[in-house]
Amino acid sequence: MKEIWDLATSGPMLPMTILLVPIGIYWLLSIIGAVDHDMLGVDLDGADGHHGADAHHDGNPISEVMHGALRILNAQGVPVMIVLSVLIAYLWGCSMLGNLWFNKSLSGGTGFLVSLGALFSAVVLTRLTVTPLKPVFRMMQEDPESTKPVLGRTGVVRTALVNEREGQVEVENSGASLLLNARVAIGSPPLSRNTPVLVVSYDEPSGIYTVRSLSETS
Repeated sequence: MKEIWDLATSGPMLPMTILLVPIGIYWLLSIIGAVDHDMLGVDLDGADGHHGADAHHDGNPISEVMHGALRILNAQGVPVMIVLSVLIAYLWGCSMLGNLWFNKSLSGGTGFLVSLGALFSAVVLTRLTVTPLKPVFRMMQEDPESTKPVLGRTGVVRTALVNEREGQVEVENSGASLLLNARVAIGSPPLSRNTPVLVVSYDEPSGIYTVRSLSETS
């Protein structure tokens, strides 16, 4: 145990070990219900892969980087924090093994090369891990029986924004609260949190609803 601790806190490994701390805190707070899953301002549905090269960008560089990373990891539709947690866990594990096998002296130069190899391995392993999860999370987020009834109903934006690339709205349906993956129509302005919306259409292949502000329909 002491050997593992010494390696985990050594110079080449310390940055990877530090990355585990906020992830561990996040999931601990999630377990006790003390964290808002939208606290990072990123949709839990990740990014959607049905947008082509002509898709409009919202201009947020952090959002653009996040969407690009999710595409590389083939993780569209998987909660961002799950993807990030899996990636960092693999990165830490691969770095530990790499330094244990190839950098017994724990030198910085070799440690850097090990970290690069660990990052590549972590990306590959994360893709293999999250890809089977995509249909699972889609099934969790969707209720096929509720598709038609919610059309024409009103709801409220629950994420920081609903735009052409991301967003979620909450709709009351037969007394049950439904959290739907939603987008605005192409060319429409983004809708901010708590904006009242109307559900106007549903795209079955992507599982995405199109919404518009109630003020646009009045």
